[in-house]
Amino acid sequence: MEFADRLIEAQRRKASIAVLGVDPHLDTRQAPGIPSGYSLARFCCEVIEAAADFIVAVKPQLAFFEARGIEGMRALVEVLALARKLELLTIADAKRGDIGSTSAAYAEAFLGGGDFACDAVTVNPYLGSDAIAPFVAHVRKGRGLFVLVKTSNPSSGEFQDLVTFPERPLWEMVAERVRGWGGDFIGKSGLSSVGAVIGATYPKQARRARTLMPDAIILVPGYGAQGASASDAVAAARADGLGVIVNASRSLMYAYRSGPGGPAWYAGRLTQNSSTGGPSSRPAWPSSCCSARRRSSGRR
Repeated sequence: MEFADRLIEAQRRKASIAVLGVDPHLDTRQAPGIPSGYSLARFCCEVIEAAADFIVAVKPQLAFFEARGIEGMRALVEVLALARKLELLTIADAKRGDIGSTSAAYAEAFLGGGDFACDAVTVNPYLGSDAIAPFVAHVRKGRGLFVLVKTSNPSSGEFQDLVTFPERPLWEMVAERVRGWGGDFIGKSGLSSVGAVIGATYPKQARRARTLMPDAIILVPGYGAQGASASDAVAAARADGLGVIVNASRSLMYAYRSGPGGPAWYAGRLTQNSSTGGPSSRPAWPSSCCSARRRSSGRR
């Protein structure tokens, strides 16, 4: 089954567009990255287990595991194994992309059959089509891609907003290439397994991106800790409420810092509230998006 179809099936089953970003930060002077008494693997896995009923995927940020050496990579393997056991899709937030042979190795690492294999991976298109082609080869085998198009960080416009010929920002040209790369991989859901990353912090650009990439699934970072609202996060949704998945990382992983409950308790509470629209320290998804998701799933 195409990655896009598996993702949409999970969204309909759970009436959710939420993705848990597994971002175990490094220690700072202000706070430890891992709660006292927890190992890296236990911390990440408890949060995943608590959120599992309300999310469609997990997205481990590779940098936070790589920075911890062998221990970190062993923890990553545990995280991926648990996600598969819980029937959650996995997205490697790796942002890889290099010359052809190197990209082929990256693609095998994260989309092949090894220890770090995931259902999808984020990729950087800056080196052009030959850097993306090895990843696309794995899309033919049921994997998925999310290509960086308009990212959520404040300085993204330094390059992504540069005006190109004919008087259009660079990110729009990338979006058009994403549509081209994904044209052969549109599943029964009507969505492609080659998607894009568009930050929730740029809702105007997200709406434009939907016009440029009508068949793409858009992975949306920037909700919660980066300041974007729930309505910003679903700006690129299609009329049927599909076509977006919204990532929440720090707002879930470190919610326990705001009260006496443990990491798992807070993660479960916040993800449940985001799905149901119940009381929460974070805004729930807009009612229009929730009702559209219920219609597409057959729920009322």
